[in-house]
Amino acid sequence: MTQHQQEECIAYFSSLCQELYNPKSPSERDQIQKILEASFPTFSSSDTTKINIDQIPTFDVATPTDTANALRIMLENSPNPYVQTFSLSRLKQLVMAQFTIFDADTKIQLRTFLLDYAYMHPDLQPFVITQLAGVLALLTRFGWLDHEEYQNVYKDMTLFFQATADHRIVGMQILSVIVQDINAATIPKYSAKFRKAAAGLRDTQLLDIFKYAYQFLESLLARSVPFDKPDQENRTREATLDLLLKCLCFDFAGTSLDEAGEDTGMVQIPAAWRSVYEMDNFVPQFFKAYAEFSPPHSGKVMECLVQIAATRKALFSGEDERNKFVTAIMKGIQDIIITWQGLTDADCYNGFCRLLQRFRTTAPLNEMAEKQGYMEWIELVAKFTQQAFQTWTPTTTGYYLLSFWSRIVQSMTYYQQLAEETVEKLQTIAVTLTKTFITTYIETVPNRIEEMLDDPLDDEDALLESLNMLGQIARCKYEKSCAALVEVFDPVTAHYEELITQASMGSISGENLKEALGVFEAKFAWLVYIMGVFVGNRPAYLSSDENDEADGQLTTKVVQLMEVNQNLGQSDPAFLSEKLDCALVFFFLQFRKSYVNESNAKSAYTKLNEVFGIEGPEDMLNLIMRKVMTNLQIWGNSDIVIRRTLELFNDLTGGYSALKSVRKLEATHLIMQNHLSSDFTFLSNDKHRRSRMLYYQILCKILFADDNCEGEFFEFMTPFEARLDSLSMLNTIEEFQQPDVQRAIQDVFRDLRGFIQPIQSRRTYLLFFHWFYPDYMPVLMKGIQAYSPNPCANILLKFLGEFVYNKSQRLTLDVSSASGILLFRDASQVLCAYGQQILNHRVTDESQKYPLKYKGIAACFNILARCLGGKYINFGVFWLYGDKAISEAFSMMFQLMLDIPLEDMMNFPKLTRSFFMMLDEFSVEQMMIDPSMPPEAFLYTLEACEQGVQSSDAWVRTHACSTLNNICTFVIQENEKTDLVRRLSSGSSSSSSIVPPSESSKKDKDYKKNKSMRGAWFLSYLSQYPQVLPKLLSTLFGMILFDDNNDQWQLSRPLYTLVLLERDFASKYTNQVILQQLPERREFVTKVSLV
Repeated sequence: MTQHQQEECIAYFSSLCQELYNPKSPSERDQIQKILEASFPTFSSSDTTKINIDQIPTFDVATPTDTANALRIMLENSPNPYVQTFSLSRLKQLVMAQFTIFDADTKIQLRTFLLDYAYMHPDLQPFVITQLAGVLALLTRFGWLDHEEYQNVYKDMTLFFQATADHRIVGMQILSVIVQDINAATIPKYSAKFRKAAAGLRDTQLLDIFKYAYQFLESLLARSVPFDKPDQENRTREATLDLLLKCLCFDFAGTSLDEAGEDTGMVQIPAAWRSVYEMDNFVPQFFKAYAEFSPPHSGKVMECLVQIAATRKALFSGEDERNKFVTAIMKGIQDIIITWQGLTDADCYNGFCRLLQRFRTTAPLNEMAEKQGYMEWIELVAKFTQQAFQTWTPTTTGYYLLSFWSRIVQSMTYYQQLAEETVEKLQTIAVTLTKTFITTYIETVPNRIEEMLDDPLDDEDALLESLNMLGQIARCKYEKSCAALVEVFDPVTAHYEELITQASMGSISGENLKEALGVFEAKFAWLVYIMGVFVGNRPAYLSSDENDEADGQLTTKVVQLMEVNQNLGQSDPAFLSEKLDCALVFFFLQFRKSYVNESNAKSAYTKLNEVFGIEGPEDMLNLIMRKVMTNLQIWGNSDIVIRRTLELFNDLTGGYSALKSVRKLEATHLIMQNHLSSDFTFLSNDKHRRSRMLYYQILCKILFADDNCEGEFFEFMTPFEARLDSLSMLNTIEEFQQPDVQRAIQDVFRDLRGFIQPIQSRRTYLLFFHWFYPDYMPVLMKGIQAYSPNPCANILLKFLGEFVYNKSQRLTLDVSSASGILLFRDASQVLCAYGQQILNHRVTDESQKYPLKYKGIAACFNILARCLGGKYINFGVFWLYGDKAISEAFSMMFQLMLDIPLEDMMNFPKLTRSFFMMLDEFSVEQMMIDPSMPPEAFLYTLEACEQGVQSSDAWVRTHACSTLNNICTFVIQENEKTDLVRRLSSGSSSSSSIVPPSESSKKDKDYKKNKSMRGAWFLSYLSQYPQVLPKLLSTLFGMILFDDNNDQWQLSRPLYTLVLLERDFASKYTNQVILQQLPERREFVTKVSLV
């Protein structure tokens, strides 16, 4: 390429990069991106851009190295940040795809170029530096084990540190990204390699990096660092603190904790860092930085302190050093509270609350309590918390503070050596904080509604995470905490009664009444949730009669509120409250957990007996069941109330004794006898489709809880019989396609699927089986014919998938029964009917592929897999008598399989799982028997298995390995049989028989000939695709040798059979792996491979 052509290319692609990040329209951006990707290809399998670039300037790229050189030219010759951004991002993709095929010189030169480029351009935009550092980090991960130059991370950066202030900033920014990215999540293929690189950086470089950043922080605080430009000091502070934080947040243990766990675990600082942590001024220096720096830098310092406070106790060399560390943290916290330093900033405030929580996580109560000045310190923290509850509303802040105090209270139960003064102080604080929290949240309800702020009640899971900790705090001095709760509850109740009186007299109505009710309902919902966590945190073996009696009083108030609300709701639906009913359901769930199965909790029923005549668990269960029944009747339009109510119902039936107790209740009998009644309004609402399945799962468990339930079963199925009998009268497809009929069929089969899902025993399942089959099977088959390929047919397919499922051997039929054979014939007919329709159904919208097409195909795969694996169908009968049902089912399976691109097959998890389960069952025996399998399906199967064994889903990986093992084992057995026949025939060829062959011997020969043909087609396909087995072998070898996985045994099964089939290739592959090792490792790897 001439200099002029190169300059032309640089100018052309620079303009494209400019337009890429400033497009006139999305379509223009897509077109430009395709041109750039085609001009700078990564040559990876995912790089599928197809575009004609013959008429545009190009760098004549033919190999990945050419692409790297072209991108390097772009970086060297264009100062445009858009060009730099594209070039570096594309370079990162190229490294990820092709690093392993670069030669050693290219790898070293690429890294050297990036370091030189950063050094020569210290004025790069921050986002460009981040991109460049990301490429360096990826190179470091790939090359750490193979190239010593890649391990000099800190040494390479010293050149930057010794140059100008701008160079120092760039150096620290690059180190921050490398330290952060070295532990980033990656694809399983490289996980082991990258983890070793992270461990190497941790053991050889990270401490030096941290020491440099810490010493530079000291210099900044001492103001001994000169700066040339006005903004350099702020940028230097930012870079220094960012590097410190990245070092402290490093995944030292290699556990890759996600963000959800970052506020609970200890920081596993290595022992090599001990000398740094034990320096006298280590912790005070960070608190000094926090005091001197202003936001946002002070917030960054606080994040560092959070990580430091969570340091593991074992790091310190002795108790004195640990005590010095804990005392320094406590003093720093105390100073911040007294001076209120930085707490007006939201980030600092939130970070300080995290600091308290993390510090308590790693510092036990007894360790803090024995320090001088602890009483004053804990009093300060209590006042801070009380003020936070009163003035600071973000959920995360409250969560951290509640976590701090709940851990304090929990520790009091097993640290028995605490001074009496300390215990009394903590109990007083616990009651005060409990009352403050409750009072604040109740008083702020009107403001929240008026200002239309996010309501915590809308996210029950997050709400309960915080409230459960409040319940633990309340248990510290439970009777007083309950009294504080009642003090808040009673006035709200009194005001509510006044509102009811005004409404009944007509003094308030319309919007005013609605707004007032909204406020009271929210207040009551909060209070009932809080009462629920109070009751739910009852310790199983440490509770007292006094505490149980307090729970009984709270429960009485909740039941009174429920009955008043229900009575008002019957006369005026405006009084019904979705949030309050969710809270009531939660309360009963907590009461059930703490008291229903508890025999030594009579005190809890004292007040309930006085007011409502509830003497014990059975009466309380009946009351809860009446509430369940009421909710199912009146909340037909509320998805959340119905779902939570059914979850409560399901929880009540959990366990053998609980199920027996619920079955005896009057309310339960009413539900069982009227389970399809129109009174249960949720059954007529489409939004409760999932809920109605859970409903029938629960009813099924209740029905079959009694051993002698045959009569009850037939009585229970009467409403279903009426619906199915009426549907059986329909004859034409048009009649089935009527909207009302379609809805009725979907409902009945969704309900029946829910009903049979929990059944485990053969006796009870066969009751249902013989009730349904064969009488009502025609309804199902006609429905599928009428609705295919519409997604509503999926409901019927899923029912059939559950119906043929022989889990726990529940569908084991008698030896003389033909039901299994007839059932498979019907299943085959269903598969073919649906399959023909779905194959002709084309979906162009990628986002609709699964719901409109693949979901139904996945259901078909499930049906076939469960038929094949059920062990109740004699498939030999079909082959023996030439029944086309089996060949048609398999033919349809092949067509459905080939209709799905392999990429799609692997990208939709439910489809992937059903496909590999079906392949596993099919390959056990039927794959080898069916000679009609097309070569395309055979190749597709093996290619899918290659991707399946690399899947991150253990289920998929297991079935893919099993499928490969089944196929390879069969091939080995067939090869052995062929060799045996060849030897026998050559040994007997020298002798001739005098006796002519009889008729029976001719038949025997024909039989043997037919039997030998069984695997002939199979072996011919392997000959047709000779590259498949070696490719599978190299994939499995690579996974076992280089990847870190937990199922080596699963992978070893197909690997062993593949080695037996491809001995020569296996030998060449292992020799190649040995030659690629470092000389000192070759002997070890050779021994391992021989083993």
